[in-house]
Amino acid sequence: MAFWIKELSWKKVFLVSFLFTIISFIIRQIEAMLTMNYYKMPEFFGVWSKLMMPKAGPPPAGFMITSLVFTFATGISLALIYYYLKDHLPKENKKRILYFADLMIGTSFVFFTLPVYLMFNVPPGLLISWFISSFIILTINSWMLVKIIK
Repeated sequence: MAFWIKELSWKKVFLVSFLFTIISFIIRQIEAMLTMNYYKMPEFFGVWSKLMMPKAGPPPAGFMITSLVFTFATGISLALIYYYLKDHLPKENKKRILYFADLMIGTSFVFFTLPVYLMFNVPPGLLISWFISSFIILTINSWMLVKIIK
């Protein structure tokens, strides 16, 4: 068994994941309100998934439920990554928070933001908004991970 699994507290993992889901949902809703005009532009209708926008208009309830489940799974993944890396992070809480946040933000930028810009017809303003929201969410999540998991 891997060394980091012995330290794993599923209660803490689920708590941080639940909080991550709530915070992400709130921030993403604010972001959606601020960027709603992009979603209303007919030239971008083909970009959105059929789950998110089966027809013009707001996403159906099924999309919101799926989004919450995926966000919770992302929270679990981030907590497990933190458990795996925590012994390699600085001991001081502030540095630990910033190092982990920087690592996750950089990973997000390289594996999401850059490929989406390269391959999909997403307006740059929306992509920037998504990155800023992710930056905020991942920084808050890093703080929660350090405070709750220790």
